[in-house]
Amino acid sequence: MSDEDQWRKQWESKPVDELWQSLQKGNSKSLLKKHLTEERYKKLKDKKTSLGGTLAQCISSGALHAGSKVGIYACDPAVYTDPDYCDLFKLVIQDYHTGNASGNVKHPEPSFGTDAQIDSLGDLDPTGYFVKSTRVRVARSHKGMPFPPSARKEDFEKMEKLACEGLYTMTGELAGTYYPLRGMDKATQNKMIEDHFLFRADDAVLGDAGGYSCWDTGRGIFHNKDKTFLTWLNEEDHFRFISMQMGGNLGQVYKRLVTAIKHIETKMQFAKADGLGYLTFCPTNLGTTMRASVHVRVPMLSKDPKVLNEICAKYNLQPRGVHGEHSESKGGVYDISNKRRLGLTEWEAVTEMKNGVLEIIKEEAKLTWTPKPLDELWNTISKSDSQSLMKKFLTQDVYNKLKDKKTSLGGTLAHCINSGCIHLGSKVGIYACDPEAYTVFEDIFNNVIKAYHKVDKIDHPKPTFGTEAEMKALENIDPEGKMVVSTRIRVARSHAKYPFPPACNSEDFENMQDDTVAALNTLTGELAGTYFPLAKMDEATQKQLVADHFLFRDDDDVLRDAGGYKYWDAGRGIFHNKDKTFLTWVNEEDHLRLISMQKGGDLGTVYRRLVKAINELEKKLTFAKRDGYGYLTFCPSNLGTTLRASVHMAIPNVSKQPNFKEFCEKYSIQPRGIHGEHSESEGGVYDLSNKRRLGLTEYQAVREMLDGVLAIKKWEEELAAKK
Repeated sequence: MSDEDQWRKQWESKPVDELWQSLQKGNSKSLLKKHLTEERYKKLKDKKTSLGGTLAQCISSGALHAGSKVGIYACDPAVYTDPDYCDLFKLVIQDYHTGNASGNVKHPEPSFGTDAQIDSLGDLDPTGYFVKSTRVRVARSHKGMPFPPSARKEDFEKMEKLACEGLYTMTGELAGTYYPLRGMDKATQNKMIEDHFLFRADDAVLGDAGGYSCWDTGRGIFHNKDKTFLTWLNEEDHFRFISMQMGGNLGQVYKRLVTAIKHIETKMQFAKADGLGYLTFCPTNLGTTMRASVHVRVPMLSKDPKVLNEICAKYNLQPRGVHGEHSESKGGVYDISNKRRLGLTEWEAVTEMKNGVLEIIKEEAKLTWTPKPLDELWNTISKSDSQSLMKKFLTQDVYNKLKDKKTSLGGTLAHCINSGCIHLGSKVGIYACDPEAYTVFEDIFNNVIKAYHKVDKIDHPKPTFGTEAEMKALENIDPEGKMVVSTRIRVARSHAKYPFPPACNSEDFENMQDDTVAALNTLTGELAGTYFPLAKMDEATQKQLVADHFLFRDDDDVLRDAGGYKYWDAGRGIFHNKDKTFLTWVNEEDHLRLISMQKGGDLGTVYRRLVKAINELEKKLTFAKRDGYGYLTFCPSNLGTTLRASVHMAIPNVSKQPNFKEFCEKYSIQPRGIHGEHSESEGGVYDLSNKRRLGLTEYQAVREMLDGVLAIKKWEEELAAKK
């Protein structure tokens, strides 16, 4: 039997004496057990409210679930003012909402704020970096109608009819359609649940309170065309009115809800009581019944949530995972909402939430990489003497044309030029914010690409790794094992659907990691391996992997100011096979760096292993590429083949020759120290790699490196022989 099927019949509580015994025998710490003394129990056990509700209906769930914190539900609106029941409910309400059972907090008259106040709420996050979505909901109950535990099938049907009559009078952006849960096909239902639009019958605590009685009769969802205004009918309360949208514009969300509430209140009567506000099924929700919330990205604060929790406590906010109470956060995204419902107006509640969220964003912004304002960057670079390619090609006309453009993934020109405007000595000075940047900002990227890669036009060939015979013919550079310490080939790859680091949000990093690891885990044979997430790696392991040249680190200021280390170390890690001859860096600089390597000079084996891995991964993942540009990468210096084939080779004699660099240039070889660009050689050992990435095939690039290195090797042997 499914979760839903078990609730389809008319719910009936267990006998009240059985529930009382269960409550007494259990180890419950609930407010129900605290305040339902034996004297009160005897007074109420046979009493019914004016709407026919019973004590058994109120205490059923709390008696059956010892872990409940409150443990009592209202069987109907009348129970809150009933002369017999009101004392018990008053104690629970004051204890829950104020922390003092003998308190006497009275709820004020509803007040949503003036039009001017509502308009002043504005957008909590105009940048769009932090707030993912905003949502405000209120609960309402039909006056004179029972709550689910004492409702009958005909009650649910009557409430549904009354609700639809009122909802269908709404116009403009609030106008919509009602979808009854009864008869809804499973695919539609599951899709609505997945999109967080529809409720379901899957909470045993609520089920045992009678909340799902006669499921799914009289239940459904009404929503407008844009799904920014929703109404749940008979989910838990009779109504849940919800206004929501992506982004942080609290003003729009709140105003839409207030407009809807004020209109609906002209069509039907809702249950309320002096000093208690609007009455709800669960006493924790009465008062304003309002929950104003945002899904906010705070991955940096969430690493040590002390500051986040302090702000929430100060502003009476409740932090939760995005799937509700007790759920986990993903990507550092939290659901932050107002905690107080009773004793303040609706306007005061939403203002409290606003002020707290603004404080949270302020603290997260201090820790999160974002580009400097574009006009500030332009002012710096335009007045500088930088010799970068970015400065050369970002003319006033180009700047004016591009400054207001944005990619579909949210990338801006500021994301692209931030590092080059700070580090005026940069040679390139520009990074792509996402794969689409090469199209949206092509007025600058095309010129940079042609100048850097020394090509007259951008006309990269289709990827070609070579035939089986060609790959097999790649020789061992140093079969004697005297000069080549190790051989390594890497390529970069980018997920087509995600931005590059500067425009990534925290979920992007984690989702990319999930997608990548799922594909890597399908590799078999010598490629099969294990993924090690950086966020869970102990410091000793991390240092050892860095020392062994297996793991990357966040120590390049130029890359840092390009946003390359944003949200470090979220969504980052290393995958390697058992022998550590095949590695994948996840979200180091590019989304993926696929690396094949081993000791010695057997270039053919290293290359074939890499090609096999690429072919397998391309069956699972879609990589960003563009005709004429090849594979797209974070830095335009790497696009095309993205391939760097290299050896660590001992050339103590050649490296001392005055024409060493000219010789390397002749063969399109790039000599570097063994710790990367700008590092020094150790013991005459150099990192020698192919220089060209664009305008040739992958096989041609590897062949070019092989021919160049063999020429350097021959020269080294000749010089050594002369000695």
